[in-house]
Formats: sequence, C-alpha cells, structure tokens
Amino acid sequence: MLKRIFLLLSFIWLSIGLAFAADPFTVAAVPVDAVGANAIEAQTKANLEGQAVAAAKLLNRLTLPSERGGKDFSAIQPEEISRMIRALNVSNEKRSNQRYLGDITVAFVPSEVKKYLDSQGLTMISSQAGNRLVVPVLSGSPLWTENVWQQAWSSPAFSHALTPVSTIIPEQGNDTLISADQALAGDMTALKRLGNLLGARQILVATAEPALGGIRVRLSDISVDASTRTDLASYTAGSYAEASQMAIARLEDSWKRATVTLVENAVSMPVSVLYRSHEDWIWLQSAINDSAQIQGARLDALSKDGALMSVTYGGDIERLRTELSYKGVELREDPKLGTILFRKGRY
Repeated sequence: MLKRIFLLLSFIWLSIGLAFAADPFTVAAVPVDAVGANAIEAQTKANLEGQAVAAAKLLNRLTLPSERGGKDFSAIQPEEISRMIRALNVSNEKRSNQRYLGDITVAFVPSEVKKYLDSQGLTMISSQAGNRLVVPVLSGSPLWTENVWQQAWSSPAFSHALTPVSTIIPEQGNDTLISADQALAGDMTALKRLGNLLGARQILVATAEPALGGIRVRLSDISVDASTRTDLASYTAGSYAEASQMAIARLEDSWKRATVTLVENAVSMPVSVLYRSHEDWIWLQSAINDSAQIQGARLDALSKDGALMSVTYGGDIERLRTELSYKGVELREDPKLGTILFRKGRY
C-alpha cells in the first residue's frame, strides 16, 4: 500500500512543473519530518502528513470561523485529501536511510475543495484582496536592514493567502525613502512615496517589539490613494514567525466577513465598457474579473469599440469605484450611456 502511494506521489512530482501561481488554493512551505523503517517509508509518511496539514490549512483559509465551529479538518481521511490534490512540490529536501525532511507545497483542485466544503455545509470564500506591501518595523532596528521581523514576513506562503502580502527588502530603499520613525508616525507623505515607487496601493505597517513572554505587535493599514490610516490590531505572539502568521489570519478573517457581506448586499447594474483596441478590451476584462467587489459579470452585447455588460457588485458603488481606480479603471456616469467603465487616460 505504501509503495503504491509512493509511486503515485512520484508521478505527481515528475509530471507537474515546479512553480505554482500565487492562488488561494495553494498551500506553500509546509515543513515535514518523519522517520520510517527505510527511506521510502519515511518519505511517504512525511508527505502524507504534510498533505494533511496543507489540507487543514486550506480549509481553514477558505471558511468562516463562525461557520466552522468545532469542525476538525485534521481528521480528514487520506482518500478525501487525495481527491482534492492537483499537484505538489518539495523543496529543502534532506534524507537518510530512515529519516526524511523537507518543505512541501500543495496545489488543490478548486472544484473538489468546494465539493468537500458543500458536503460539510460550509461556505467557500476564495476571492483574494489586493496585495499589501508590509513595512515591518522592529523596535531598536533600522528599517532597511535584514532582521528577524523582516524575515518572518518573507514566507512564500503569504502570497497564497486571501489577503496576500509582500514585504520590503533592504535592497529596495533606505531611510531617505521612508524611515522607521516615519512609518511608526504614519507619515502619509513618506508612505505614499513608498507606495508609488513600489506600485503598492495598500501598505501594512507591522510594528514588533520584544515583550515579557513573547512579541508585542501592532498593525496599521494604510490606503495610499485615499490617504487614510486604520489601526487594525494589537496582540502578543510567542515568536516572530507566529506573529506574522497571526497577522495574516486576522486580515483573512476580516476579509472573509466583508466578502460575505458583499454577497448578501449584491446589486446588479448595466455597464457600458468602452475601449479603443482589442488589447484594451482584454485588459478591462482582466480588471473586472480580478475585482474583489464584482461578484459576477455577463456580456450582453459586443461591438468594435464597446461592450454592454450586466455587472453584479457588493452594493457600495463608491467602494467599487475606488477599487477599480486602483487598477487603472475609471467608472462614472454618462448622460447618454448611463454607467460607463474605461481604461484611465483613454477618454
């Protein structure tokens, strides 16, 4: 039985490319460590355990805590997990005659995941927020240097979160761009300068300092375009890695609650999409499909310079307008055409 599973896993590894897109159905960098009677048994055991951990992480990511209640995803049967897996990859691999270590990344099949969650009576939430740029401020440390707090935010797993993040790295700037003191003070001029340089519309200032028994963290969310700052949370964690993971969990839970509200308040409206080229049309379709505010879009009519669509969105037109503006799309009212949508600078 173990040999058959091992051969199946080997086939998956050989037939799938090593790179995974940063989608929410992928769980990255799950550490595995197992021993067995021989090398094959240790590797098989490690990867089955890693798949179970990855599946539990994914199902927690895509569901609401209030709906999950006491459900224990760690108890899912291996057969159920295998049906949901699309591909997997291993890195940092180390092995001996009886021990196997590594980090596995598992990509799951969205339709199979939804089927499983439906069977459990759970709502699946898979839409992602826009990427946030993290400014990790460690007490007593210069901003533009490598440190344990900056490293904690460098996990590849965070790009697959429902609220994906990427962190600044020392090579990207120095204190003339923004300093730790400016980030702490919420200096909007400096934060906007950083966001504009690195193409970030949303910035998370994450402050950490050693505290009795752990790490004390404060999170502030910055909207570059709206020039607003929101204090999100303050908490204590046992380690820097745990602190960054807790931040992602808090962001995801907030995002999921907001997404459910969008669905409940959904409104449909006709929109004229204007474009000057096929390239513009393809670009606008991508912006519409990637919008977190838009729940659905139906094409009703198409011509060489415009399309009529029925768009279902979360009910807050100003929030939709702001999000599309971030993406370079303008949404406004026209006296003849009604609601129109087009690429900025084209009309």
